[in-house]
Amino acid sequence: MYDHLVGDVVEKLGSRAVLSVRDVGYEVKVSLTTASQLTIGARSTLYTILHVVDGMPSLLGFATRSERELARKLLSISGVGPSIALSILSHYSAEEAVDAIATSDAAALKKVKGVGQKTAERLCLELRDSIRKLDIAPMGSKSHPLPKAQDEDAALALQTLGYSEKEAREKLAKIREKRPELAVAATEDLVKAVLQM
Repeated sequence: MYDHLVGDVVEKLGSRAVLSVRDVGYEVKVSLTTASQLTIGARSTLYTILHVVDGMPSLLGFATRSERELARKLLSISGVGPSIALSILSHYSAEEAVDAIATSDAAALKKVKGVGQKTAERLCLELRDSIRKLDIAPMGSKSHPLPKAQDEDAALALQTLGYSEKEAREKLAKIREKRPELAVAATEDLVKAVLQM
């Protein structure tokens, strides 16, 4: 239904963004990789998937067509919904995710919250051949650093990825203790650090 949206980013919080297109605000669920490329106030393009479960629609947005195609592949697997697909694309770059699946690295996929042994094996088994055909280009250099993020934003982002509020706050406290350099990190970097713990 929607191939892509072009508009101004009016809100961004972890894995959720709002894009204003001709005076209509579209709430879009995004991976942390895509979120890191969005800047509030800037004009952006998001390639979309309209996902409907039990009559409830949600709009998923991606910075590139190739990331969207990878998400479509992930969503085609039984047991993989938007939360898990976006978690995989938040934990790994599109390239890394393709490499893990193509080489049947189920152990790497299991590091993603919500992905168990059976799901990881199913992803590798069912997508191993078809995923090599995707045009996944290198992500290139990282985007410009964002302003200092608040722990509150990171905690909310982690909750959208499946953590309880208590668990999210505990993990943020631990990661700040372990890695003091994250004191000036953006929300996306904080959340990625927690996901890689």
